[in-house]
Amino acid sequence: MKNKAIIITTIIFFIFSASSLAWIEKKQSDENAGKNWWVLYFAEPKNDKLNFIIENHSDENNFHWEILSSKKKIQEGEAVIKKGSVLQLNPNLTLASENKKITILVISKDEKKEIYKNL
Repeated sequence: MKNKAIIITTIIFFIFSASSLAWIEKKQSDENAGKNWWVLYFAEPKNDKLNFIIENHSDENNFHWEILSSKKKIQEGEAVIKKGSVLQLNPNLTLASENKKITILVISKDEKKEIYKNL
């Protein structure tokens, strides 16, 4: 009789533990739940195109972006991206010469991120 009670108790604790861990994992895997972050990356990092993506998982919706060539601003703009959304920007630039470092700078409220390519 004691063996059955131990086995049943162990099974109940196992089921409770497994379901608790599954619930915690599901909650943590949601990119927007209780998190405040955004990311900037190139759409195609291996080619010469400057298309870039802003993926927003923060409460801030307003982004200012700039494209710099050798630290000189050559293009800028504003973007409104809701939480959980992704925006791809496709700048149409013709650069005069090669071998330049192109920097893309994105500012949102008090946070700044940048990426660059050497063309």
